[in-house]
Amino acid sequence: MYYFKKYFLIIIITVLILFNLIPTSYFLVIPGQAINLSENIRVENGEKDAKGQFLLTSTAIIKANLLLYIYGFFDPNIDLKNRDEEILLNVDQKDYINIMEKLMQESQTISKLVALRKAGYSPEISGGGILINGILDNSSVKNKLLTGDVITKIDEQPIHTLEEFSEIIRSYSSSQMVRITFLRDNSTYSTSISLIELPGANDKTERIGIGVYADTKDLQCRFPLEIEINLEKIKGPSAGLMIALEILNQLTENDLSSSLLVAGTGNLSMDGRITEVDGIKQKIISAKKHKADVFLVPQKNYPEALKFSHGIRIIPVDNFDDAIMKLIKL
Repeated sequence: MYYFKKYFLIIIITVLILFNLIPTSYFLVIPGQAINLSENIRVENGEKDAKGQFLLTSTAIIKANLLLYIYGFFDPNIDLKNRDEEILLNVDQKDYINIMEKLMQESQTISKLVALRKAGYSPEISGGGILINGILDNSSVKNKLLTGDVITKIDEQPIHTLEEFSEIIRSYSSSQMVRITFLRDNSTYSTSISLIELPGANDKTERIGIGVYADTKDLQCRFPLEIEINLEKIKGPSAGLMIALEILNQLTENDLSSSLLVAGTGNLSMDGRITEVDGIKQKIISAKKHKADVFLVPQKNYPEALKFSHGIRIIPVDNFDDAIMKLIKL
């Protein structure tokens, strides 16, 4: 009996070692940190007198060997992602980290810009045109523009930033033809396209555009106040909403947190729109562990977030103004 137990133990240890050495094509998505932003953001002339707090929630991604894969398969708080099905996860780890760091830096810049404008300041912005990141299926530029192209003019009007682009487009009407000039591989091209109607919140058609996902290329901002953000361990763009709320909270007399522990997530655009993010389940779990009262979530993530709402109030938000108004009403 003694030898049986001994050999059985050796077999178990050997199997565990082998499982630990066998790689898989999967990654574990696990709950990450929940960070008190008032301790990590300092705004010149700002006040940290709020009774509540804004919490930034995050996820962590870990390569899964066979042992971790089995563990993740049975842990309800963990999601498994197949590297072969996720474009970003399929790149070299160093390149992935660099991409996430760049997205975080851009997110911080946009957060400063949106919050300062809401507080009444006028930051100076500049850029090198409109960088195309993606094209909608119904876009009139499909088969004319490619991801990576940079729009520099609309009907001979120079375009430097996404805001300039949006402002000019608003002066046109749906189905109107415009001529756009763009750069591709350092060469200049132009083409005529028709503007289309774009769905807004709740699928109501209320805007026109060209049907692309885009950002300002080489966005540069000059801010009237110094803002220090110390979030070196956090990567990716989904911190934008919460960073902007903390900056604004330090610049206003009213406590936007309503004396509550407010957690949340959301990609923030220069025009204040809040777009969907990944890892909602893990971020809500992290918020619950830190006893957050409410969780702000992009509108598109709301149905998923409701599945994990036990013990925390989920608040869907469409844009920065919507988030502020819902916080004030708490």
